[in-house]
Formats: sequence, structure tokens, C-alpha cells
Amino acid sequence: MFCRNFKEFKETTCKNGLDSPFNVDCKGVDIAIYDQLPAGIETEWDKVVQDTSVFLQTKYFHALGVEHANIRYTFATFHQSGKLIGVAAFHITIAETNDLGANLRNRIIRAAVGHLTRRAGLKFQVLVLGNSFATGDHGFRFVDGVDTATCIASLNSAVERIQEREKVRGNRISAVVVKDFYPAHFILSDRFADVGYSEFFVDPNMIMPINQAWGTFEDYLGALTTKYRTKAKSAMKKSESLTLVDLTSEDIDTYQADLFRLYEQVYERADFKLGKLEAQAFFALKLQLKQCFFLKGYLLDGKMVGFQSGFFYNNVLDAHFVGIDYAYNQSHAIYQRMLYEYIREAIRMKTRQVVFGRTAMEIKSTVGAFPVDMKCYIRHRKKAPNALLKLLFGYIKPGDFEQRVAFKQKELETLQIQ
Repeated sequence: MFCRNFKEFKETTCKNGLDSPFNVDCKGVDIAIYDQLPAGIETEWDKVVQDTSVFLQTKYFHALGVEHANIRYTFATFHQSGKLIGVAAFHITIAETNDLGANLRNRIIRAAVGHLTRRAGLKFQVLVLGNSFATGDHGFRFVDGVDTATCIASLNSAVERIQEREKVRGNRISAVVVKDFYPAHFILSDRFADVGYSEFFVDPNMIMPINQAWGTFEDYLGALTTKYRTKAKSAMKKSESLTLVDLTSEDIDTYQADLFRLYEQVYERADFKLGKLEAQAFFALKLQLKQCFFLKGYLLDGKMVGFQSGFFYNNVLDAHFVGIDYAYNQSHAIYQRMLYEYIREAIRMKTRQVVFGRTAMEIKSTVGAFPVDMKCYIRHRKKAPNALLKLLFGYIKPGDFEQRVAFKQKELETLQIQ
């Protein structure tokens, strides 16, 4: 029996682990798996996460955890000697791509895989340790003092228990994806190879440092070279007929249909899809997160033609979903204006950086962002397909783009670039 209540379902899976080639001793850690966050664990959970990730805080789960038809959350807690030492959040969702071959290094393999996926596409159920909607390491946290071996073994045991549970429920998970790690955490994340995972690099996360001496957006413009300052002013000129509105929860509720329509236009253009928001998600996020979440609407003659959203946490502005009416994007420089507005907001809030994510890398570099490598891990539930995945993903490479440097040399010397 698999229960939804934390008190009903708590077991020492590390002592009685599943019969699996990837099973590892996790040193007496008690692991609880459940579908909903019970009220009794929330305060402890948030103490473990602190402010390191809004996407792992319980208020975020309350906003999105039960709002998706195509994504289900699963949670794990890790106790040692009765003390909560770690937490993890998983997505069970559908991964979908029409051209897996696009980022493969080998020309022959790229052609073969690309041919297969373009004809039939590729769609499979995955367990994601991390957040399907956000770039970065938002899958788990352990308290200080927990060694790497215990951390990886505990997570692996939780994964195996979830896979077995889903199998009993009739929901067979094809693969497990662990995402996304920054270079500073590669020493830890590379240990996933010890339990059968294959590593692969994805497109870099574009991150822009914010000079704390900038008091206004004009200070930022002054730090750009003439070429990119002219580019910024051109985008402002093209977009000056747009009215920008900071949307309250009531406004978001009013514009819900427009927001979702614009979100879908961007979503459908993605080469690789991992989960999809429901229409009410933006309203729920604003209601739960309040000032930690913002959403700006772009109106043209009263019609919404774009929106941008973002999160504030840990002295970071994390740029999130955008929606664009592409009929107006080029003529009114909607997307370019959004990038500058993220920077304006970051300066206003005195954050140390803007996390732009890993799409449209070149244009983000033109506003001042720099690439930071990201690594993910994947493992199939069966040995033979897992060996094939290891071979295939060994050829995956990040997309090529030309990195632009928007800042003057003097400014570069003062910025804290990762």
C-alpha cells in the first residue's frame, strides 16, 4: 500500500532496499516518500532549504504542486537519528522532443537519431530530480555535515523506491533525469555515475552579474560599449508604444486566458519539452509568493501582446516564463525589451545577478549575460537501454552560439563574473 500521508508511510528503505544493481548502502538513513507535503513537515523542510531556492520552498509547492494535469510531484525526506537531514522534490512528467539529434556531436549518429525523431518524435515518462520549469539545482538540499556518499546513496534509494511505487500503480517510468548542476557542484554531482547515471552537458545558463554601484538603469546603460548601448536604446524606441503593467493577483486572474495563450506560443516553439504549466499557475504563484514573484504585462492598444515573470530569492532575480505574440515581436522588440526590464528590476531590487536561463543565448549575451556550464545526469530503468543512453548522451553537446561582450573593459574588471 502506498499512502499519501507522511505519518502513514515512513520506512527505512536503506535497510531494506530494493533488489537493484544500483542499490547502495546509505548508512542508516530513514527515507519517507509521499505525494503531498503534510503540514507537520513544512517548517522543518523550509529550515533545510532556507533561501537557497524558491523552487524548493513549501510555498512554491502550494502554488504549483497540485495544479498540473501532466506533472505530479513526489517528495522525499531523509532522517538520521530522528533528525531531518535532507529533502528532495521530484517531478513525474512526460519528456517530448521532435529532434534529439540536434545537439549530437557525431555526424552519423546525429543524422540517424534526427531522422527517427523527426518522423515519429520521442515521448516518454520520466522521473525528474529537480524542477522541470526552472534552470538550476532545485532538486534537493541536505544540511551541512552530510557527506557526499550519504547524500547520493540516499537520493538513489529514494529514486528506486519511487520507481517501484509507480510500477505498482501502473505508471512505468522509463528514465530518471537529475538536473541541473553548476561547476561548483560537479564534485558532488559526478558521484551519480557511481549509481549508474550518464552525465551530459546541456546549454549553459546565461547569467548576468549586477554591479552594486548601479543605482539606476541609466547607470547600466553607461557601462555598455557604444554598440550595445545603441542597441538597447533602439529596442526602447521600438517598444515605446507598449504599456508595461505590473500585474496583481487580481489582474492575473483577469488576464488568465491571454497569459496562457501567449505562454503556449513560446512553449510550442521549444525543441525539447519537459512539463507544461496549467492556465491558473500564474495566479497561484502570485497568490502564494506575493512579492517574491512578479509578472509584467505588455499591452499594445489595450491588447496583451506579451508578459514576463520572475522570482526574487537569495539575492537573485531568476527570470522565468515569458509569453510573446510573435506577430508583434520584431516590430516592437518585445523580447529584447523584456531582457532589459529584467535588468531594470534587478537593479531596483539590488540583486547580485540575473539568472536568464539557457534559451536565446546569443541575444542574452548582447545585454551583458555570460554562459555558465550546466551538467545533467540520466539513467534508464533497464541495463541494456541504459548502456545505449550512456553511448548516445556521450555525444550530446551544448548548442553553438557567439558570445558577445556588451560591457566596457573597465566595467568587466569590476563585475563578478562566474
